[in-house]
Amino acid sequence: MEQFLVLLVTVLLCSNVVGATTMGYTKLLLQDLFQNYSKDIRPVEDQSKAVTVYMDLDVVSINDFNEVEGTISVVIILYISWTDESLVWNSTSYGNTTALTITQRKIWLPKMFLCNPADSFLPIGSKHFQVKVISNGSVLWTPGALMKGTCAPDVSKFPFDQQICTLEVSPWGYSSKEVKLNIPSSTVLFTYFSTNTEWDVIGSATTHWSQSFDMAHYKITIKRRHLNFIVSVVTPIIMLAFVNPFVFILPFDSGERASYSITVLLAFTVYMTVVSDRMPASSEPMSFISYYLLSMVGISVVIVTMNIFQMRTCSKHDVDEPVHEWVRGVYLHYQNIFRGKKINASEQFERHAGTNGEANNGLDNKGTQIQVKERAQADTVSMVTDHQPEIVTWHMVAKVVDKFYFVLFLIVNAFATVAYFIGVN
Repeated sequence: MEQFLVLLVTVLLCSNVVGATTMGYTKLLLQDLFQNYSKDIRPVEDQSKAVTVYMDLDVVSINDFNEVEGTISVVIILYISWTDESLVWNSTSYGNTTALTITQRKIWLPKMFLCNPADSFLPIGSKHFQVKVISNGSVLWTPGALMKGTCAPDVSKFPFDQQICTLEVSPWGYSSKEVKLNIPSSTVLFTYFSTNTEWDVIGSATTHWSQSFDMAHYKITIKRRHLNFIVSVVTPIIMLAFVNPFVFILPFDSGERASYSITVLLAFTVYMTVVSDRMPASSEPMSFISYYLLSMVGISVVIVTMNIFQMRTCSKHDVDEPVHEWVRGVYLHYQNIFRGKKINASEQFERHAGTNGEANNGLDNKGTQIQVKERAQADTVSMVTDHQPEIVTWHMVAKVVDKFYFVLFLIVNAFATVAYFIGVN
């Protein structure tokens, strides 16, 4: 890193001196330097030695990250420097010319390739970039390019996901014995970085891989800005999930129960299509929001089915199909638990007699006591309520089941929603 910084400082200092030289000295210097120069030969006197190339990567912007295609597009600048032993001169012999800026087509270049491209496999940069050469042979080359590389997405926590993308850069065609890479910085540079509206950069790292040839790995960690997706997709899905059980609150004679439940089911399928369009075709890994939407669709299908059975139950005629005894027993048990209190049969009769006192004025006290005694001995009803009807109809059973379904599906939806947010955190 220190050598790379020294080179940059030297280039800046020498740039201030170039202005003092004349055009004649510069022409003469160019003529002498490139008289016997060959850009096809590695710029070392001892061809058995490797050329040490220093390289750093500076990210200018993140143009796009495509989860479906698994690609990332970034605008980058490479800071590449090395020593060309054929481009050394005595500055005093050429009017104190200590640095030259020339076209890159004139000299040998360690052409860099992106080894995980998403489209074409071409050298990074175009032929129009310039290089700066210093009198001691140091060369600084700063090509830029729009690179599109592959990046396997991890959308399991979408839209709260983070992605780690790696740009693999190598001097393709040269073995590690011919060109040796050196990465001065331990992180990717963001000197001229402009923020992206969809992604935030939260970290970076560089590693060096060397076997038969050298390769630099530049890792960039990005995090999705999820506010837009929460507002447009996640929040409406949660709202629909909790509105769905309210179909059991609608009256049976409203005529809207079936259309209500089916409309919510269709809304979930639409949102499932929206989410699937943002997901890659790969099944590994699957996103938690896909599982959540699938569970909501499944719950909605069950609600539609239960609603149909409820409407059928409510429409039964008690004369043609009386309420079964076990259904009546469950209904009365529910009423006793949630609405009623235990009273004996004599108390029930006294309440009945009190409400019909005028009709019973002709009875004598002795006859009344006999009736009370006879009813007290009978064990026809063990548990009743103040408002308990004597006859149980299918309509009354359906209303009780509606309340049960309403509470049940509210709890199930709340559990599924909490499980989703636990999964993405």
